Amino acid sequence: MIDSKTGNIIVNSNLSIGPNSGFLEIKNLELGESQETLEMGNEWRWINIKNIKIENEYFLFSLGFKYEKLDQISFIVDRHPFNLNSTWDSWTEEEELKKLKYFKKWMNREIGKLREFEWGNITAVYDPKGGASSMMIEYKN
Repeated sequence: MIDSKTGNIIVNSNLSIGPNSGFLEIKNLELGESQETLEMGNEWRWINIKNIKIENEYFLFSLGFKYEKLDQISFIVDRHPFNLNSTWDSWTEEEELKKLKYFKKWMNREIGKLREFEWGNITAVYDPKGGASSMMIEYKN
C-alpha cells in the first residue's frame, strides 16, 4: 500500500498518490465514500477523503497541499468502514492509545521499521489536545 522507495500510496494498479501529485489531479478523482476540500486562504489547501478502500482496509486521508503540490498526508486505517456519523460520545483516551499501538504495528507491516526515507518520513502520533491518534507522511519537496 505504501511504496517505501517513493513514498507513494498505491490505491490500485492504475493509481498512486505521492509527492508529485497535484491538488486538482487528486480532487478530480473524487475518491472514497465522500470527499471534502478545504481552502485555507493561504498557500495551503486540503482534501479530506473518507472511507476509501485499499486492498482489504478502509482509510480516512487528509491530504495537505502546499502551493498545489502534495506536502503531507495524515491518515488512519481500519479493517471496517468508518462510521462517518460518529460523535465524541464514544471517545476515550484508552481507545485512542490502542489505535496508536495498532498504527505502529500497521506501519511495521507495511514498510518495516524505518521511518526516515529519501522522499520524507512517516510517523504515528497521539495528539492529546486534539484527542486523536493518526499516522503522518511528510514529503521532502
